[in-house]
Amino acid sequence: MTENPGYAEPQAPSGDSDEPRSASAPIYTAKVENLGGTSGEVRVEDGMTLATAPTSHTDQGSNPEQFLAMAWSTCLGETLKVVLAVNDVEALSRVRVEVDLHGESNAGFHFVPRAYISIEGVSADDAEKYAGRAHARCPISKLLKGQGSPVIEIEAYKNPDNFQLS
Repeated sequence: MTENPGYAEPQAPSGDSDEPRSASAPIYTAKVENLGGTSGEVRVEDGMTLATAPTSHTDQGSNPEQFLAMAWSTCLGETLKVVLAVNDVEALSRVRVEVDLHGESNAGFHFVPRAYISIEGVSADDAEKYAGRAHARCPISKLLKGQGSPVIEIEAYKNPDNFQLS
């Protein structure tokens, strides 16, 4: 198989030890904070700051539906690349995601996410097989299927940079 320039190779363990990490140790931790909900901003630690906006004002920033769609399409797309590589399939693939927001009578809102997968040059049956394998392995797919471990903890409030809602 030829080298795939878009595939991130596994990283060596950091630190002084060359012992492998335990299966429960995180490989990476993303640190993001939101200030102001959908009328504020989301900040990635040591990274970018993005404006957030309600679904009625997407010209002013991004909303949770878009962030979820971005995250799932990227994660599922990379997992699909791994599945194809493991199966010695050299093909371009595309993952397109749509996330609908629905209202509920008493419980607020809920998301209905859908992924559309296409793989160049493979049969529909093979594409379905590889897509199913990728969906079974993708961490965000697992979370969406209720197989994740979301945790909520409380910490003292702090207002970085004296943030104010506009």
